[in-house]
Amino acid sequence: MAIVITTFREKQRTKKAEYERKVLRDLSLGKIKKEIQTLYQPFFQYSLLYQQDIEDACIDLAIDAYLLGAAYSRFAYHGEALEDIKKRSQQAEKELTESLFDYWQFWCWGTEQMMESLYLCCEVYIEHWWLEGYWNGEKRYRMKLH
Repeated sequence: MAIVITTFREKQRTKKAEYERKVLRDLSLGKIKKEIQTLYQPFFQYSLLYQQDIEDACIDLAIDAYLLGAAYSRFAYHGEALEDIKKRSQQAEKELTESLFDYWQFWCWGTEQMMESLYLCCEVYIEHWWLEGYWNGEKRYRMKLH
C-alpha cells in the first residue's frame, strides 16, 4: 500500500491549474486576434517586420489578463463590488500593461505622442481582457462551475 502525501500548496496549485483550464475553454483565439488587429492596426505600420512576434506577445498577455480577471471574479461571488476588485488587482494589471508596452517599445519606434497613445492602447487592451475573464469567471461562479 502506497501512501501519497500532498502539501497544501500542491493541492492549491493543482486546483488553480484545473480552474484555469476550464476558464480557457471559453476564450477564443480568433477573438483575441481580431481585437489585436482592431486596436493596434495603426501601430503595426511602424513595426511591419515584427508583426507576428508582437501579435504573439499580445496573445500571451491577453491570456494572462483573462486568467487574472477570472481569478479575481471569486471576490464578486462573495459580494465584493467590481470597483473594489479592480483596486485589488490594479498592481498586477499595471504590470501586464507595462510588460506589453515594453515589448511594443522594443520592436516599434515613433514620436513621444505616438508612444503615449500606444501605452493607452495597451491599458485598454489589458483591461478589456481582464474584464472578459472577470465576467466569464463570475458567470462560472454563479452557475457553480468553478
